[in-house]
Amino acid sequence: MADFYTFGVVPADIGRYLPRIAFSDITQPTLADAAEIINDHAADICAFLYGMSVNVPALAADANSATYRNCQRYILLRFAAQVMRARSQSSDTAADKWDDTADAIRDRLRKTPQDLGSTRSTSLTAGNIFHSSADYPETIYRNSILSRSRLAINATQNRM
Repeated sequence: MADFYTFGVVPADIGRYLPRIAFSDITQPTLADAAEIINDHAADICAFLYGMSVNVPALAADANSATYRNCQRYILLRFAAQVMRARSQSSDTAADKWDDTADAIRDRLRKTPQDLGSTRSTSLTAGNIFHSSADYPETIYRNSILSRSRLAINATQNRM
């Protein structure tokens, strides 16, 4: 079983962005290549979601989730951009815009994890929970005492 999910995206879905594109065994890319491109971009977004502590198998089973639809859109945007470049052999303005939009989807999920909705992990050790286990005031105090400066010695005496 694959460790990634395509969120229902198939090569024919490219019609949302490129309505006159079809795939066969003689097109560039071929139908098999198109399926592999989708798998590559699906693996990319799934790896990102795993890093954000998202239960990806549960998300992939919930086609009504907003995050599910965002994942579909991310895969389709990347797929359309890659096909556009493969067909025209150059970086097209539309392809660049689709890549920027896909980057914006991923950045929004990274910067605003509450957009993950019910798929977001809420444990203290989750990758998408902004917290720190560092004790900065204590570290600064300990380092200043170890420096043996006059200021640190006076601060220690005043602290007692």
